[in-house]
Amino acid sequence: MLVGTACAADELRPWPTETAPELVLSQLDGPGIDLTALRGNPVIVHFFATWCAPCIAEMASLNALATGKGTPAVLAVSVGEVDARVRNFFRDRPVAFPVLLDRERRAMKAWQVEGLPTSFVLDRDLRPALKAVEPLDWTSPSVAAALAALPATLPKTNRGEKETPP
Repeated sequence: MLVGTACAADELRPWPTETAPELVLSQLDGPGIDLTALRGNPVIVHFFATWCAPCIAEMASLNALATGKGTPAVLAVSVGEVDARVRNFFRDRPVAFPVLLDRERRAMKAWQVEGLPTSFVLDRDLRPALKAVEPLDWTSPSVAAALAALPATLPKTNRGEKETPP
């Protein structure tokens, strides 16, 4: 793989773990976000840094994915950077998803991220589904197929709501 280019889409692999770690972080210029609040839809948790060339290239394809219909929620997690640097980065590259701040790398350690970028895909019940340890083209047909295989939303009866009769 060449640095700075997206790798083949087949790098999205099964994530063989029982449960996803907790994720509660401050949002850049917004309220904090708790991953559990997103239960009901698939979620991509993407760890990155603004100094990482492959991360920069991948951010554009993640944003393209996030602006599509019926796509998973995306949470981008900036690792170990000061707010001002992250804010400046996104001033020139606005995105359609929340940017979270892992200032002290606690989330990175909890999620066992060994390199950047690293992305995790959770199913609608927030169970681990897929993982990528290198940059992806999130708009490629094979990634789209893998994401489409995840159920989009929970049925109302699974969310503790009563089903209304026809």
